Amino acid sequence: MKERVKHSGSTAREEMISDGQNLLKEELEHDSSYSPTMYFWNPVLGCDDRPAKVRIYNRKYSSLNGNYQNFLTTYDNPIKIGEYLHDTKDDTYWLIYNSFNINDVHYEGKMIQCNYLLKWQLASGEIIERYSNIVSASKYDVGENGNSTLVLSSNNYTVLIGYCEEGFELEGKRVFIDMKPTSPKKVFKITRSDDVLYNSGNMGSLLSFIADKTEYNPDKDNQELRICDYIDPSSPLPPTPSEPNETTDSSDTSGEVSVIGDHKYNLQIVYDGNNYIFAGGGYKEFSAVLTDEKGNTADDNIEWKVTMLPEQEKYIIYENVNENSIRIKSLYNNSILGTNILLTASTPKIKNQLYIEIGGGI
Repeated sequence: MKERVKHSGSTAREEMISDGQNLLKEELEHDSSYSPTMYFWNPVLGCDDRPAKVRIYNRKYSSLNGNYQNFLTTYDNPIKIGEYLHDTKDDTYWLIYNSFNINDVHYEGKMIQCNYLLKWQLASGEIIERYSNIVSASKYDVGENGNSTLVLSSNNYTVLIGYCEEGFELEGKRVFIDMKPTSPKKVFKITRSDDVLYNSGNMGSLLSFIADKTEYNPDKDNQELRICDYIDPSSPLPPTPSEPNETTDSSDTSGEVSVIGDHKYNLQIVYDGNNYIFAGGGYKEFSAVLTDEKGNTADDNIEWKVTMLPEQEKYIIYENVNENSIRIKSLYNNSILGTNILLTASTPKIKNQLYIEIGGGI
């Protein structure tokens, strides 16, 4: 060891760490706990990615997360919180719940079994699927004493998924949580979210939600696709009297086109992310861009209008940033979560409007 330290210029600790890493690499696949059927799962593409190369041990059940098992992997194969693994042996899907770097020698942690494929629809019409871990949320109930009787609500779940940008649109949405293979009717509303509780920085993150039981709506909920409040992206929304058609996604570059003489104009409402603001959060800025038929920016005065429900009025705050931009925020109130406001940008030449959804975390 002394000679190696002398020649390498490293410390004794560094040499011992290197020995530990190399030994584990050589012996990992020879251990009886090694799982050759475990693969990283790509939730976006919906397919296996690459072998996970993990040892699996300590399989157990807990009332907190259901089935779980521990894992160990080499230092050059870090597994992060929020990643998915697929065990092709029994076709089960696992969500990484925690993961730790053990003295730069290896990684070990805990994975929980996913028990439901959750589906929801983005404002753009895209349908998202994520394997999830769903358990009873009774531990979050608040007991109330009345006539010496303790009353608890039990029609709610805790839902965990791997961190993803699309997950932020779940707040306020209604989803099917029903194991029936056809004609599901059990519907829950995502009422609370938490993107901080399971945040571990560079080691990954989970998104946590509370889902409360609500009613199935046969007019809006698509049982075949298992999507609540389904919007057919191929069907245009019906026009609102005396108002222009809406633009529901900032990626839509067509805008609302109007013809004045020999000139066509395109008016876009642009913003970061999706058409969503957090109740209790900061301001979100929206800007209007007016271009002519050649794509050149056209100068004109932009007028903004925010249309809202009476119950929203004392919670929605907005102000003009400059002649082309407005910023909007919402104070927190449970009654407005999942509702929408209508933002209209107009010039003498053209109008365009955008529905903005209100949601909020815990």
